[in-house]
Amino acid sequence: MQKQLIVNLRPDGSVAAETLGMTGDECLTYIAALEDLLDATTTSSSFTDDYAGVTAETTTALRDEDRTG
Repeated sequence: MQKQLIVNLRPDGSVAAETLGMTGDECLTYIAALEDLLDATTTSSSFTDDYAGVTAETTTALRDEDRTG
């Protein structure tokens, strides 16, 4: 999946953003860049299922490494 940053400007002037196709902390870099561009601060956030995807892969890799060592 291609990496995407979806930005919605709401009628009240607030901005909502969502990242797609990014795993782990990578999404935080994009949100920080958006904050800088808009001179804004995030007021609420939550992680998507994509964020957890990296955690599961890392956990699996560590378990496999533990078995061979």
